[in-house]
Amino acid sequence: MKKTLFIAGLSVLVFGTAEAQQKKAQPKKEQPSTKQEDVMQVLNSGLSTDPRFAWKIQQDEAQRICSQYPSREVMPGQAIQKVIQLSQADIRYPQWGIFWGDWREGKKIVDNPRGGRFASYGFSDSPTDRGGNCYACHLIEKGLPGGTMGPNLYQYGKRWNITKENMNTPEALERVKIVYNIIYNSWSAFPCSSMPRFGHNGALSPEDVMNIVTFLLHPDSPVNK
Repeated sequence: MKKTLFIAGLSVLVFGTAEAQQKKAQPKKEQPSTKQEDVMQVLNSGLSTDPRFAWKIQQDEAQRICSQYPSREVMPGQAIQKVIQLSQADIRYPQWGIFWGDWREGKKIVDNPRGGRFASYGFSDSPTDRGGNCYACHLIEKGLPGGTMGPNLYQYGKRWNITKENMNTPEALERVKIVYNIIYNSWSAFPCSSMPRFGHNGALSPEDVMNIVTFLLHPDSPVNK
């Protein structure tokens, strides 16, 4: 009896293992891409039919690529590289180039939760408020509440190893440029991210973006205290 039970148990183990290996060996199914007409149907259903708002549902090329996939994790490498290429080509810099701005002005923009509104009283094609609403997604200053959807930015400049002694060196300014690019158009580093493309959308000017970067990285900023 015991021998019979042992053989039966062994059979279950062998066949169960073989079945598991067979399932494991099966190639992963590719995620079907989303059709552009389906994307437009969703966009059209959520916005006013007022023709003055028609421009808001016109996707640029990078958005059209991102909308084909449920997440960046399933995007093919070629699509990811194309979004990065388009986004990097879109970046514009301040008239003085890459250099330090005013961290106090940057703090005002970071603190303002009303940024990027395209209408206030009546209709406007231009943003009416300069603000990043950054605390909605990030922890930034010590002791101040913030969101956790994005990375923690407290002591961000220290993490980039920027000090008063080296802040004007070519190496430090190159780090400033990297952070500037992310804030101006986040898709230049993180394709299809949910972070707003502040510079691309015209919500913030190049000077605004540089002041935000200065607020995050400057050794005198409260972010790095």
